[in-house]
Amino acid sequence: MWQRFVLAGVVTVVLLAALVIFVEHNNTNTNPSLNEQAQVEANRQAEILVRQDQAPHTAVLDAGVVPAMAIKRAVHAKMHAEIAAGQIDGPLSATRCKATGPERAGRTAFSCTAVAGQVTYPFLGVVDTSARRVTYCKRDPPPIPTENVPVSGRCRA
Repeated sequence: MWQRFVLAGVVTVVLLAALVIFVEHNNTNTNPSLNEQAQVEANRQAEILVRQDQAPHTAVLDAGVVPAMAIKRAVHAKMHAEIAAGQIDGPLSATRCKATGPERAGRTAFSCTAVAGQVTYPFLGVVDTSARRVTYCKRDPPPIPTENVPVSGRCRA
């Protein structure tokens, strides 16, 4: 009699283990994975897109305009252009900029944020009063959380 209980227990454990292994290999909770080479290529292309989106942009510093207002206007115009082109959702609700350090040799670094379609977009930039130029870069999150795609040095003081 006890042999039947042991045999039934062993069969139950084996069937349960087989069921767990089957479910583990056939669930649909995650995206289907690409092969390693395809994943590397997808990551490379994502990094290229981030670099392009983070490319420096320049604007002229108009006479009499304070640096903080100049970079705010430049970022605001860039965001309006992206909304008009359908690259991001609008409307643009706020643009804010603040200096991130003291002026050095006529250059002041800024950190800006623009809020469009309930998403906050960060920017970094530099206003060079002697060259009468505003340079700014949009800061995107990296395509892979463990990697960092640095912003151009032109957008940092």
